Amino acid sequence: MGYYESYKAVFDRVETVISGLTNISQIVTGGRFRVQSLPLAIINPRETRIGQAEIGTMLQNEIEFDVILIVRETEPDDWFTDVLDPLGDIVDAILADRTLNGTVKDVIPTLFSPGEITFQNRLYYGGLARFSALMFYTP
Repeated sequence: MGYYESYKAVFDRVETVISGLTNISQIVTGGRFRVQSLPLAIINPRETRIGQAEIGTMLQNEIEFDVILIVRETEPDDWFTDVLDPLGDIVDAILADRTLNGTVKDVIPTLFSPGEITFQNRLYYGGLARFSALMFYTP
């Protein structure tokens, strides 16, 4: 499996994991989209740091990605129920298998941030969960 396939498999697995959540209506991974139904989870790749692993020819990859959750267009009555609960469900679902079905060695959350999201010139309420995944790749 080439680098692109190994890298993309991580995001495919994250999308599969989130699609198992019944409280998420729409999932988008790295492409153009229209907001069709809420809550919407957007999976965005961030930077990947690549370095030589300690053993052999393996390359150590620290893959960072965000899951942006858009929950609603009006300010929530209860942030804990309306925003934090579904954002926490995403974190829990990803952490249920920290190897993401063997695509990485480990994944950890590095940021959990509820708040306002301006997207397509509209104000939404939701949050962001950032993750860092460790993957080894042998060219």
